[in-house]
Amino acid sequence: MNDTDPVEAPDGTPPETASPAGLLRRLWREERAAWRTHYRRYFKYAARALGFGFAAGFLYFMFWPAREQKAFAYVVKALEDISVEGPPLTLALTLFYHNARASVVAVAAGAVPFLFLPILDPFINGGVLGLICSISKHQGLDVPRLLLTQVLPHGIFELTAVLYATSVGLYLSMGTGKAAAAAWRRRKVRRAGTLSAPPASPEIPEDEPDRGAASGLGSVLHNVVRSFVLVVLPLLLLAAFIEGFITPGLR
Repeated sequence: MNDTDPVEAPDGTPPETASPAGLLRRLWREERAAWRTHYRRYFKYAARALGFGFAAGFLYFMFWPAREQKAFAYVVKALEDISVEGPPLTLALTLFYHNARASVVAVAAGAVPFLFLPILDPFINGGVLGLICSISKHQGLDVPRLLLTQVLPHGIFELTAVLYATSVGLYLSMGTGKAAAAAWRRRKVRRAGTLSAPPASPEIPEDEPDRGAASGLGSVLHNVVRSFVLVVLPLLLLAAFIEGFITPGLR
């Protein structure tokens, strides 16, 4: 199956006739199929980018500590809309909004064909985590304990959401790339005049290949939206509430 192939429910149940519970079950079946068919391999690439970003960030700032403060200032500026002084609910909702917005940008970057720009998101996240660990190490803090109490509780869900969103974005980049390549090939053939012959069947219009390509890209977008709403957003919401209500009390 190609990356642009639609993921259909095994029982073929039409969404119009499904109950809300049945629709949700069908969407989860589609999601599991999309994970096995498309996302799993991209998830591995995203996890490697996260690990490489962490190692690169940690080692870089450990060897050049003078550059930590400037890099940390950029991180603080990017997070200046998040206030840790307010109520836990406000903090949780602000964190959710901030992370959801970043994930939307990461997935949307996949609209650029074949460049696989979403892979930058886990790499940058890993680099920031490496920076924080380097700063903590130079300040004499217990880095393993810091990771265990201040990162791990919410990070399990937040980083999983980051990796999943990256996987979806990479899948989108491949899908838009294939659609763009197919459109370019058809345009090239038409310019050469090789499509001047009448259609093989009067029931098949000349623009049928274009409709097929549009249908394939539509299936990709359907999968992207479903995966983001069904998986990425709930994980980010759970991570935000853990970070807002539980993480501050862990020392």
